[in-house]
Amino acid sequence: MRLFQVQEVMWTLLKRTSLLLFLAIQAQANIGSVTDFTGSAAIERDEGFEVYDVENDLAVEMMDVVATAMGKVRIEFLDDTLVDVTEHSRLIIDDFVYDPDTGEGSLGLKASLGTIRYASGKIAKNSRQNVVITTPSAVIGVNGTDFAMIVNEIGGSMITLLPSCDSSGLCVTGEISVTTDIGYVIMNKAFETTYVDAAGVKPTKPVILDLDEEMMTNLLIIRKVEEVDPDGSIAAKKAAQKLADILGVDFLSTDDLLADALDEDEDERWRTELDDNKFFFGDLLGDILEQLNLALAKQLQADFDKSRRAAQQGEGYDETTGTRLSIEDGIWTLSRRDLETDQYFNLELDQNNGYIIDWIQQDFEWYDYRLGDGDNVIHIRQRE
Repeated sequence: MRLFQVQEVMWTLLKRTSLLLFLAIQAQANIGSVTDFTGSAAIERDEGFEVYDVENDLAVEMMDVVATAMGKVRIEFLDDTLVDVTEHSRLIIDDFVYDPDTGEGSLGLKASLGTIRYASGKIAKNSRQNVVITTPSAVIGVNGTDFAMIVNEIGGSMITLLPSCDSSGLCVTGEISVTTDIGYVIMNKAFETTYVDAAGVKPTKPVILDLDEEMMTNLLIIRKVEEVDPDGSIAAKKAAQKLADILGVDFLSTDDLLADALDEDEDERWRTELDDNKFFFGDLLGDILEQLNLALAKQLQADFDKSRRAAQQGEGYDETTGTRLSIEDGIWTLSRRDLETDQYFNLELDQNNGYIIDWIQQDFEWYDYRLGDGDNVIHIRQRE
């Protein structure tokens, strides 16, 4: 072998060795740190052979397990992703690679128990396809936004979409997908929530939780807080109030929102939610779960009523809707004539499909007329 060939082989080996060394160093490098905590919590490392009691500025690494008892932990990753791990929870950091020059990378988190709040950083904004967040029953796809997930002891998961808010009270709601082995849902409205029993079950149809101002405030994660608002509590209340206005919630008591932070005592000004031993996220979870159960019950009742109405659609003339329905050779024929204007429609529809029909004929309006079991939507508008 000639000298230049030997040099080329050695150079190739050197580059490969350097790359492997770089990857090994990166895998062990700090990828973020604990920025706030309260109560009892620990970081488990090296498959549990190393355990560190949580403290501020404690570095976190890939494959760390964050475990809490009666404690809460906030972790800030190098790309500004924020994760709150609340009481009786367990979170595994599966993957984290980040290039600060491009803002791109990958992030993998696995919530196996408890409640986790997540606020997107640069990776989710620039490489959203590389963000993988899982529970035992679902995979969550993130499009630059915030959400909370609750995982019970048997792996069932409740996921709530949260608005992304900054210290000025400005809130923007992004989008997440929740996917199981047999289906998925998309959520893009503030406080939309879905529940998944198991990986082999489709997520429930999203419902919007009816939350009061305090519940909204406690759910939000505030970014870039101002010096006079170090824990984000004032901004959170402002954001909650704005969201309440948008959602049509009437909050008559706004004394806390009108208080001037600069008029507070020094100790109170720098007091954080984590300093208040009376606050436990579990209390909030009970309220949220109650609201979810109420919303799901209303949804199930509405679906039942719709299916009952569909089942009751029989042949002949319906005095309530003014329609006439006939069935022949697998075809529904639905017609209606407005007696005042003589406006008329006639639909011939395949019984192998299902339909939701809305119509407006001059001053008469009817919505959600159903034939069969399906979601093909037909809108009819007839006006002079």
